[in-house]
Amino acid sequence: MKPNHLFWKFIYHLVIKEDLRIIDISPDNKQVWIEKEQNGKKAAIRIVKVEYDWMKDLEIDKEKAKRMLNKVKKIIPARKLTFFNIYVSTYPPVDLNSRLTQHWENEKDMKSFFIASDSAQSTVDQPGDVLKTMGFEQHWEDSRDLMEEEHQYYARYFKKEVFRKQEKLEKKDKNLLLFGKPRFTYLLLVSILLVFFAVEQAGGSTDILTLIDFGAKYNPAIIEGEWWRFFSAMFLHIGFFHLFMNSLALFYLGGAVERMYGTVRFVIIYFIAGLFGSLASFAFNEQISAGASGAIFGCFGALLYFGFIHQKLFFRTMGMNVLIILAINLSFGFIVPAVDNGAHIGGLIGGFLASAFVHLPKHGWKFRQIFIFFLTAVLSGTLFWYGHANESKAESPLLDLQIAQEHLERDNVEEAEYILKSLLENKDNAQAYFLMGNVSVQKEDYETSAQYFEKAAELENEFPQAYYNLSLVYIELNEYEKAELALARAKETNESENDEKLNFEKVEELLNEKE
Repeated sequence: MKPNHLFWKFIYHLVIKEDLRIIDISPDNKQVWIEKEQNGKKAAIRIVKVEYDWMKDLEIDKEKAKRMLNKVKKIIPARKLTFFNIYVSTYPPVDLNSRLTQHWENEKDMKSFFIASDSAQSTVDQPGDVLKTMGFEQHWEDSRDLMEEEHQYYARYFKKEVFRKQEKLEKKDKNLLLFGKPRFTYLLLVSILLVFFAVEQAGGSTDILTLIDFGAKYNPAIIEGEWWRFFSAMFLHIGFFHLFMNSLALFYLGGAVERMYGTVRFVIIYFIAGLFGSLASFAFNEQISAGASGAIFGCFGALLYFGFIHQKLFFRTMGMNVLIILAINLSFGFIVPAVDNGAHIGGLIGGFLASAFVHLPKHGWKFRQIFIFFLTAVLSGTLFWYGHANESKAESPLLDLQIAQEHLERDNVEEAEYILKSLLENKDNAQAYFLMGNVSVQKEDYETSAQYFEKAAELENEFPQAYYNLSLVYIELNEYEKAELALARAKETNESENDEKLNFEKVEELLNEKE
């Protein structure tokens, strides 16, 4: 039997008769990698056509095969992957004095065989024996006595059938991966960009009050009934970098998911994932949040569900890349405090559940989809309830202070005063008293403002801004000695803080004028 005939006949036997899947073919068609899974055990089969005269050539090729196996392992995930390395040649190397498996017996996870078309030496393996070693029971028919033309004919026939099946499988895979077109993804991107432009024009995408006005996730407003914020927050972004990263992720991940699931399913997945992300943020995070991150992590969930249904295709195409990028993003969320990882994890779970509910196109309806629908509804309701019940999450002094400060900067004195009084009802806070002092200054109630600044300085001894403002208030009240003492204390504490430049010369000039 000629080596080309033997080579393709062996591959034909595995691909056509044993129904295995080719995962890679070299450009010169002299090397084929095949995936085998039987009784839960996975194996990679490498079949290579060679013409080596010496064992040193086989040794070099063996090391090359090991390196290639490391790449194949990313396509065939398994705790233990058996490796069958099969050489097909006309004759064995002249210095091969034993079977390859015996010659390389130290290779525990690699079983190598040498099949020769024109040799019956004891050092070569028989195709039928190799198939049995790999766990196949199909009978191997010997074709050594065929004429030259017949060898050529069968080699072409076997190769053609193998490629025909491979093309059929690749077409099936392509239909799974490219069911639809990413039309809605592009619409989302345009919508997000337009909203960002509008926010920037209105006051800036990093301005908290502007974000709240445009529908950011703000827990007090949601508790008061503004549930629409769960969805509106998905279209807002805080700063250009946040917008750029999320848009980039949406372009690739959203586009991939919409191609796999189709537009209608993608819309359902995207918004359920975004809702879950917002609900999780509402339940566990007191800060204002915005962004499409929850929905984008839902796209990760959709890809994971695809991998759950089509594991082999998933790892053959995108699997390891998806898992690595997901792991990096989740780790980043745990490391960086400012990242709302609750929204990310919520979106991931929501995207997976939504994908399981809508299922993949052309896969038929299953009873479990009804169960998953109710599970999704129960989980979303639980998150919403816990968001109201989680009192530790409801308190956010830093956020209240920041919002009050921005109200003061906009001359919204009443709004700032309301927030600060609500904050001080629960707990004394030096910064809150300081801002209340500023509120009283704007009302020209200097006696009350002096009390607030004194209270702020009492709670936080190293508070130069409080002493500085207090000196200005004392000047307004004509209490110059107290003003001098407050100014001296401001200078002293500011030297230790050294974080803000205060205009001490201005206060000294005022004191000199009054005196």
